[in-house]
Amino acid sequence: MRSVPAPHPDCNLPPDELEREYSPSSMVGGSSLPFVRDYEERSAEVASRLGDRIVVLDGGHRLALHEPGAPLFVFVHGGYWQALSAEASMFLAAPVGELGWSYGAVEYTIAPSGTIEQMVVECRAALAAVRESAGAPSRVVVAGHSAGAHLVAMLTLVGEAPVAVDEVVLVSGVFDLRPVQMMSVNDALGLTAERAETLSPALRPVTGSPAVRVMWGGRDTAAFARQSRVCASTLRAAGLAVVEDERPDRHHFDILDDLPSLLGPAPSR
Repeated sequence: MRSVPAPHPDCNLPPDELEREYSPSSMVGGSSLPFVRDYEERSAEVASRLGDRIVVLDGGHRLALHEPGAPLFVFVHGGYWQALSAEASMFLAAPVGELGWSYGAVEYTIAPSGTIEQMVVECRAALAAVRESAGAPSRVVVAGHSAGAHLVAMLTLVGEAPVAVDEVVLVSGVFDLRPVQMMSVNDALGLTAERAETLSPALRPVTGSPAVRVMWGGRDTAAFARQSRVCASTLRAAGLAVVEDERPDRHHFDILDDLPSLLGPAPSR
């Protein structure tokens, strides 16, 4: 018989407080738009600078190849499963490339056009496609931010990863979707209580075994920090090597600028 998970405590929050706790922008002025525009503008500048070094793969995924066999960093964007894109994620390609790494950005069909189940399937195929196009990378690190962290966890930790992954980086993610199902963002997602539970990596057996870094900002909301800490604890209890990494001066959006520093220079070939 399938065990019934304990209720998520955040589901008991008053509606206004629940919305505030799960709104990333509530800690930084109340709107994500300035940060989204910043991602887009920086990505456009990097794309212009790198030119044809960026390849657009089938499905819209982007690959900035350093050289065949170089280590590969793959990024899955956030946006509450209903915003942003691979194109707007290219701002990381320049600093990652300067370290001698190839960089891949994953595209997936955002809501309401796509369901979260569809996004998981698409991201799984995308990871395989980017890995193949990168030409036998010596190391593969996959990072996801916010909703992207949820998708990466579904791909690599509680599902069968399509490729070997050396390290997973989960940045300010939501790993138990039951509170999300009660919020206004669910208007586009259309989650039922049953689907929210099924799509919560925090409630599923851990099957993957990469090293994991769980990151969040000191200026994330308490709910996002709690989701990250519980995720780290659950993965550690399952036997994975986990680093908990709170960045005190970072908020939900600017924490992405710390990602290249996690990689270090690629080994000499």
